[in-house]
Amino acid sequence: MKVALIVEGPSDKKLLESQTRWFNSIGLDVVIRIAGGKREMCRGARKFHNVEKLHGTQKVLFLPDQNGDPCVTFTRRRVGMDKCPCALTVVLKRELEAWILADGGAVASVTGRQYEPAGQTDSILDPKGELATILGRRLGYRPTEVEVADLISEHFSLTRSARCNTSARRFVQEMKRLSGR
Repeated sequence: MKVALIVEGPSDKKLLESQTRWFNSIGLDVVIRIAGGKREMCRGARKFHNVEKLHGTQKVLFLPDQNGDPCVTFTRRRVGMDKCPCALTVVLKRELEAWILADGGAVASVTGRQYEPAGQTDSILDPKGELATILGRRLGYRPTEVEVADLISEHFSLTRSARCNTSARRFVQEMKRLSGR
């Protein structure tokens, strides 16, 4: 099945592209498109969906961050694709960096230090800041979002992340459901 993932920015794309082998292993052909931010994703959701359908995509998944919105339902409504049967919105609670923090193995591989998330990473108020601080200690400077994605992507595992993050778990479950596995 051909699936399009619509993400906010280049760091999201970089991290999810690193999961191509996993997507293929469950029978999905995944293409990842950058919306240019949550606002642009919400404004252009129908356009993104229509373009992907023209490219033969069977399912379009929108992956906005919840960050800045009061709840997941509010973010999903902002995207506005709930009534479309070939579209799905999986809100990243709070940000993609919470998914990264949920994969203690990836963080430990990059920092060279043992790292285990303290429970579900959905509740971390500033996952981007926390991850930048953790990696900054190792690097000696605070890395950008794209640098973080570059450092982590080769070590990152969606399935490990799903153990400690509910939105990552939902994403993995939805991808498996789409593939029939």
